[in-house]
Formats: sequence, structure tokens, C-alpha cells
Amino acid sequence: MTTWNELLGVGASESAEQIKQRYRQLSIRVHPDKGGSTGLMQLVSEAYQAVKNGKGDHSPLDSQQSAGGTAALRSQVARLQKELAALQQENRTLRACQANNQIPAHLTAKIAKLEFDNRQWREHYQKLEKQHHVLEEQHQRLSKQHDSDKKESKQLNRELKQALSQVEQLETELKHKATPVTLKAAKPGLAWRWVLASWGVIAVLMLPTSHWQSMMSTLLGQSAPEVAQRVRIVEPLENNQTTAPVPTPTPQVSDSRASMPTAPMIQLTATANQWHVNQFDKVPQPYLALRSEQGSYVVANCQGEFYVYLNTTYQPLRVPPNLDYITQRQHFHVYAIPYGQGASIDSWQLARKVKIFDDTFVSEDLAPQLSAFEQSCQRAPGLTAANF
Repeated sequence: MTTWNELLGVGASESAEQIKQRYRQLSIRVHPDKGGSTGLMQLVSEAYQAVKNGKGDHSPLDSQQSAGGTAALRSQVARLQKELAALQQENRTLRACQANNQIPAHLTAKIAKLEFDNRQWREHYQKLEKQHHVLEEQHQRLSKQHDSDKKESKQLNRELKQALSQVEQLETELKHKATPVTLKAAKPGLAWRWVLASWGVIAVLMLPTSHWQSMMSTLLGQSAPEVAQRVRIVEPLENNQTTAPVPTPTPQVSDSRASMPTAPMIQLTATANQWHVNQFDKVPQPYLALRSEQGSYVVANCQGEFYVYLNTTYQPLRVPPNLDYITQRQHFHVYAIPYGQGASIDSWQLARKVKIFDDTFVSEDLAPQLSAFEQSCQRAPGLTAANF
């Protein structure tokens, strides 16, 4: 038969404090506000009072038989048995939770060690985070310094290029100023005298030493020594020998290339990047030319020689190795192209774009203009286009 101790879930040997604590736990569980019922709360209160008064071994049925009928008592007992089963299950659950809350000693030591390591790792992480912030600030400062140094370097390079260009221009101007010799105009009527005097001095200086000696002896009144004359002895010819015919001198054909001035003046055109055939100024010979956007020309004559007429106010100091400076014509500086790129028609046919100095020459429509140029060279007197 169920007793008050079993209803409350305590033993006979437990203290009053443990009984009170058990009562409080059950009261919280079966309170109507916490999801319980009024009957369960009344039953727990009666069980606590009975155990507290030393009647924990008695049965709740003893007091109910004296109070009322048997039928009502049985229904109440059935209800109380259900509530008792629920309370016992709750009691077992509470005991299991209480047992689980008790952590073993070795686990407690491991937890303490883990907490200590966790604190150390947190401190180490905080130090690393501070170092990261410091390094990030240094990186930003170095980046700003690098950007400023880069801007300063660009400015210095720009100033250096400007200074070099100014120095090159000054050197070129000095070179051009030092090369030509300016002569004062002679007075009219005295120019022919200076010419005659110059030719007389040259003729005297070109006399041989023997003439100088005879002239000096004549001036000093001394007789000139007799000079032995050299006689060439010719052997007589035999009867069967005949005199060799004297070769007749062949007339020499005048070389038009030798008579042609170096890099003669050319005719200007406004069409760029197109080959054209034209004739030199004051020289009856055709030429083939290509103009760049900057106003410079590549000129080829009938002898197969290529020249660059550079349109610039000063002579560049840096010259490619395959260019030779010739002279200055009009407002051009003329360079010969003896070899390398741009020195033949084949190179212009293979390379459609050729860069010489800072000028870019675009070679287009070369074939028809080349055919017309060859015909012009063949029609010119004493010229051919054999080199093409």
C-alpha cells in the first residue's frame, strides 16, 4: 500500500531539510500556474505535512475511510494512483538530472585546463591582432610613401627628358652656328683681282723644285747647271716584224651619276603615305618618293640609292647605324641609307610600315608607281633602272 513517503518521494532516513527541498521541487512541478492541477498540489501539501509530523509510513487511505464513503474513496484512490505514477516518474527524472549535474574530478581538471588554454589563446590572439593593426598601418604608410616617390620619379624623368631635349637642341644649334663661315661681301671691282691673285699663288706653289731653283738662280745672276737629258733608245724592227697598230682612244661616256649633285632638292607634295614619281629641282632626273605625316621624305634615285629628307629644325644626335648624314637641303637634313631596313625596294615591299627617327612611313601603292618610275629612268638620257 502506498505511503506518504512514497507520494513525496523521500525516505525515512532523510533530514527535514531534504524533505523540505523535495517538497519545494514537487510544488514547482505540480503548481497550477506551472501546468499542474489543484488536486496534485493539495496531495503534495498533505504528504509534506504527514511526513513532517512523523506519519510518513501511514497510508493516505486510512484517513479517507473514516471521512467518507467507499465509492468516493476508491475513485479518489484511482486518481491519486495516477498522480502517484506521474510523481514517481517526475521523481526519477529529477534524480537523473541531479546525477548528471555531478561532474567527475578528472573531467573537472580537464575543463579547468581547457579554460586556462582558452585564456592564453585569447591573450595571444589579442597580441597578434594588435601586431596586425601595427603592420597594416606601416603598410599604408609605405604605400603612401611609394606613391609619392613614384610621382616624384615621374616628375624627375620628365624634367630630365626636357633637359636632354634642350641640351640636344642647343648642341645642334651650336653645331650649325659653328659650321658655316660668313664672308663679308667684297667691294665691286676688287673681286676679280682677288681671284687672279689667288690663282697666281696657287700656280706658283704648284711649280716643281727644278723651276724654283732656275728662277732663284736667274734672280741671283747665277747660270743654271746643265741638265742631262734622258734619251730612250728604240731597237730597230726586223723585216718580218710589223708595226703594231696604235689603239684609237675611245670616247669616254660622261657619267651622269658623277655629275649629279649629292641629295639634290626635291619637289614638295601634300599627299602623305603614298609613293609618287617626280623630278629633282634643277636636275633632269626622276626620283621615287614617299612622304610621312610629319613632312619627311624617303627618296630613291635611278641608281637605286635611298635617302631620308628629315623635316626638322635641328639635326638629331642619336642616329641609327644604317644612316649616314649627307648635307642640308632646303629645310631638310638629308641622310643616306646604304644598308638595312629601307635601303632597297624589297624591304619596302615586305615592310608596309617603316619607322625612321620619330617619323613613320606607310608604304602603299608601290607596284604601279615603281613601274612608272622604271619607265621614267629608262627614258632619261644616259640612265637606267637596273638596280631595281
